[in-house]
Amino acid sequence: MPIQEDGRAQEEGKIERLSHRLGKYRLVVAVAKRARDLKERQNRLLEQQQTPSLIDRAMREIAAGKVRLVEGELE
Repeated sequence: MPIQEDGRAQEEGKIERLSHRLGKYRLVVAVAKRARDLKERQNRLLEQQQTPSLIDRAMREIAAGKVRLVEGELE
């Protein structure tokens, strides 16, 4: 399926640019923090539906600019 492969390549390109701009450590910490936030929210809402990996979702949201990284909140 070329459309999915193309979308995946674009996603990987965004992640690579973020990694260079922010640094790998900051990006990993931000993704882990966002994934924890998503997991807590998922548990609170008792979602029983099948969802993509929370790590994948966190990476996509950060790469798409849906989540802002605020200085000092990564620790």
